[in-house]
Amino acid sequence: MPSDPQDFALRPFQEKARPEAQPRLGDEDEGLDEGYPSGGPASEAADGGVPRRKKRNTARLVWDSKPKKAPNPKNLGFQIAEVVVPNPGEAGPRLPLEPVTQEVDTHDCNRLIWGDNLLVMQALLAQGYEGKINLIYIDPPFDSKADYSHSVQLTPDESGKGGGELSADMSALERLAYRDTWEDGTDSYLDMLYPRLQLMHRLLAEDGSIYVHCDWRVNSLIRLAMEDVFGRENFRNEIIWDYSFRMMDLPGFYNRKHDTILFFSRTRKAFFTMPKTEWTQDDLMKSRKQAIHTDEEGVDWIWMPGGKGNSKNKLRRVDELLLEGKAISDVWDIPIISSSSKERVDYPTQKPENLLERIVESSCPSDGLVADFFCGSGTTAVVAEKLGRRWITSDLGKASLQVTRNRLVRLGTEGSGGIAF
Repeated sequence: MPSDPQDFALRPFQEKARPEAQPRLGDEDEGLDEGYPSGGPASEAADGGVPRRKKRNTARLVWDSKPKKAPNPKNLGFQIAEVVVPNPGEAGPRLPLEPVTQEVDTHDCNRLIWGDNLLVMQALLAQGYEGKINLIYIDPPFDSKADYSHSVQLTPDESGKGGGELSADMSALERLAYRDTWEDGTDSYLDMLYPRLQLMHRLLAEDGSIYVHCDWRVNSLIRLAMEDVFGRENFRNEIIWDYSFRMMDLPGFYNRKHDTILFFSRTRKAFFTMPKTEWTQDDLMKSRKQAIHTDEEGVDWIWMPGGKGNSKNKLRRVDELLLEGKAISDVWDIPIISSSSKERVDYPTQKPENLLERIVESSCPSDGLVADFFCGSGTTAVVAEKLGRRWITSDLGKASLQVTRNRLVRLGTEGSGGIAF
């Protein structure tokens, strides 16, 4: 295996005019508890309003092998293995090639990269991506002690080649990509994750956000690591993904049927659009615990809160409220992928597209750039592609790259199969 990361597949994205209206930026204090630090150097004393210096927060996450400094950018050359145009009908003559040199223009391409994500991110920083990524979603290992190398199925390509299970004679690095085991326990897990979070912090745009998917095994460790890197004041939500099914009568503990997604922003001015779900008139009445009022013209009205900073209720038209939809909480009831689902690719850590759609639509502008440095089955890239966002994704495992590439190629015009060269 080459030591340098490689671009495995590239796909040109369609240029879009930036919208005239600026994206909504979250209010500095909106949605945060009053107990969270404001970030200012001084606060007002209760007696007389005399400014006083706030005590420095000295709490730190410490372990013996914690890195003393963040990784630096590295000028590593990506070796282009393949250029893929999933939808040549739409791409037309606009292929990602320089007309004279016929070299690939990587800045006009989405990127599927094979390699250690630490090196990948260091190389991207050296190539000018610092502060350019709008949204990062990662689904890192959970310290589950599982060995996925015996369960990963290789998806065949359009010609039917390349299927079957991972072979037993994988290289040491490939085996590492599918084994969620850590020789030195918690210390080695943090040694892996912490410097990568530091690089992601540098890659995020000023209005960017990061979502880290985890479960009960490491969510507390990852929360502390992210507060250390991104700052406690930039914590936004601890999202609970509830996928309850097949409940069992367990003897010693409750059924573990949820994952945690930690949502942090780069700064207090993060891009965010509240997702909305459909609701009925009955749902509205139960939520407000009020009756519907019908006027002389047959229009239904209901009393609603006046909004932020306004305690007075006001009458709102029910049809308008139903059209706007209902804002969601940080508990997400999204089913796992069923065994008969068309999106299922039999990759052991695959996440449902509905989960990623909600994250991308809420935290990435329409012309933004999404990154996932633990690619897995490629769901992040697939969803970003469907929603018209640019994307970069990487993984150390060849099976991950093959599964992701085939999913992306199949997104092209039906029957085209895409082209590769």
